[in-house]
Amino acid sequence: MAKRRTHPYFAGRRITTRRRGNGGMTIPLAIIAGFMPLGIRAYNGYKANGTVGLGDGITSGLTGYSVFSKTFEWKALVQGLLPILAGLLVHKYVGGQLGLNRALSGAKVPLLRI
Repeated sequence: MAKRRTHPYFAGRRITTRRRGNGGMTIPLAIIAGFMPLGIRAYNGYKANGTVGLGDGITSGLTGYSVFSKTFEWKALVQGLLPILAGLLVHKYVGGQLGLNRALSGAKVPLLRI
């Protein structure tokens, strides 16, 4: 059987590779900011009509259909779903295209991403 040969520089040394660890939990600010108008709408509905108002605030904000008035309202849809989509697009563009999240990660800014 043939002997295994090693490079003379690495003889007797353990070769280790450097791994990039996961930076941990991060909070995407653009997405959180997109959900804020929906949260405010749901809270106002809760203050007005309790849990039924909370449910109506969330469903009318995401679908545009109000349970109380039984109509479709564009205003509710624009106030609820549009900011969420805008936050997702900003997060995708700033993080992917511009590389700002990578720069924040390289600068060791904890917890926050855009």
